[in-house]
Amino acid sequence: MALFSKYYSAQKNDSNDKWNFTNDTVKLWFDNKDGKPILQVKGKKATGKWKEWDREMKSNSFYDTIWFDESENAVKGYFYEKNDFYSLIGKPPTKTLRTYWFDVNDKINEILIYWIPEENTITAEYLKPIVKWAMANDSIEINQLYPNGNIVPSRENAIRWKNLIRKYQKEQNSYNHQRQQSTN
Repeated sequence: MALFSKYYSAQKNDSNDKWNFTNDTVKLWFDNKDGKPILQVKGKKATGKWKEWDREMKSNSFYDTIWFDESENAVKGYFYEKNDFYSLIGKPPTKTLRTYWFDVNDKINEILIYWIPEENTITAEYLKPIVKWAMANDSIEINQLYPNGNIVPSRENAIRWKNLIRKYQKEQNSYNHQRQQSTN
C-alpha cells in the first residue's frame, strides 16, 4: 500500500516518477474492460482536450478507502474528483471505484475507473437551470459550449463555461436580492 501511495502522489503531481511504479505501458478503461483500452505510454505526457479542461478547472482527485485484493493482485478503492466546474454548478465530487492491477513484478499494468451510478448525480441535472437561462440570454454561447447536451472540452471552453456560469449566478443573485427586497 505504501508503494501505491507513492505512485498516486506522483501521478497527482503529474510527475514522471509515476513510471517507477508502472509498466512502460498501462492500459486504462472507463466503466468496464470491454473494448480497446486507452494506452498510457512511459515518457508521453497525457495531452488532449480533457487534460486541458482538467487543468483549467483545477481537477483534483483523492481517495478515502483503499484495500489490496489478493485474489486479483490489485489495489481497489473509492476515489473522488472535485473541480471548479462542479463547485460552480453545485455538484458534489464524483465517486468512482478504481482498480489498479499489478503484474508479477509488482508494477501497475492496468487501471479500471468505474463511475458508480447510484453514488453520482449526472452533471446535466445540475446544468439544466444554467442551460435554460443561457438559451434565453446567450444562446450562441451555450450552443457552442454544449451542443446536443455534450460538453466540448478544451482550456478555452473551460474558461468560457466559468464566465457563463458566473453571469448566470450574478443574475440569479440579483433576482433573489430584488425578490427579498420586495417582500420586506
